[in-house]
Amino acid sequence: MVLVLVLVFLAIIAMEVPSLVKKQMWRELVAFSLLLLIGMVFSFGQALGYQMPNPNKGIEFIITSAGEIFK
Repeated sequence: MVLVLVLVFLAIIAMEVPSLVKKQMWRELVAFSLLLLIGMVFSFGQALGYQMPNPNKGIEFIITSAGEIFK
């Protein structure tokens, strides 16, 4: 399963990164890299059987905190 994940992530990188570099879209490349890294951590963690944290709790905290700020 890990090998399949590696191949999928390499395919995604091979399709997206060259055009971002060619167009010199550095901020987008950084954002893409960070999101891809987060996805890789969660994917590999789940594939290896680790108990991964629920991202919904973090999103809920951010939204409720932002809602309190704008009241």
